[in-house]
Amino acid sequence: MRIIILTQEENLYLPRSFATLCRALGPEIIGIVASPAMSTHGGAVKGFLKHFRLFGLKGTWLMGWRVARARLLARLTRPRPDREVYSIRQVADAFAIPYHRVGKVRDESFLQLLDHYRPDLLISISCPQIIGKKIRDRIPQGCINVHGAPLPKYRGLMPTFWALRNGETTTAVSVHDLGAKLDDGAILVQKEVEIARNDTWDSLVRKTKAAGVEALLEAIQQLKDGTVQRKPNRQEEATYFSFPTVCDQREFLAAGRRFF
Repeated sequence: MRIIILTQEENLYLPRSFATLCRALGPEIIGIVASPAMSTHGGAVKGFLKHFRLFGLKGTWLMGWRVARARLLARLTRPRPDREVYSIRQVADAFAIPYHRVGKVRDESFLQLLDHYRPDLLISISCPQIIGKKIRDRIPQGCINVHGAPLPKYRGLMPTFWALRNGETTTAVSVHDLGAKLDDGAILVQKEVEIARNDTWDSLVRKTKAAGVEALLEAIQQLKDGTVQRKPNRQEEATYFSFPTVCDQREFLAAGRRFF
């Protein structure tokens, strides 16, 4: 199976998951395409202020230090399949996978990439853009997405934050078909993730990323074997959450939860 992955330029949580995926799938991954990070949508300054209001001074400083450290290590270390990786680009280089950047997936440049690589399957992992019908119709095996929540619950942004904010004891990851609306396609695989009492937003994100790779590999194998049994992602049962407000952040902290 020829697989192309669409993601965002993020260097804290995704690189390790991508490396695990590449080790498992090998040459089946024919390309990785990265779009700008979700935090830059609306402009870098606006994105910074939005996250500053969410994480606070200490959390923003810690996140910034981690990002700067990862960028430095990505420059100083040689990418290899058996080493730690610090960026999506490093993963691609370590496994000799072509890597491309696109501004918007609806641009003609991305369609040209699809025509060039002719993938059987497109996988969206943390891609912050809607993948339209014009793209979906070009992929024989379809387009699937990994969402860190028990769909149809917790559609939308930052599902780990909302699961912790709402006092959930478990969450899940869902591999689902991409549809016309956000997080609304049929579910291929869903795996439960336990939420520990001492889990932070950071630790739960790491848990869901790891579980997401397991679920994704299971879904890909089912697609290969023709054994997929899709479950409905019912609109009437859906809940949707947007980016947290300052009020949401205060309630999150008041509930005894922490970001790091």
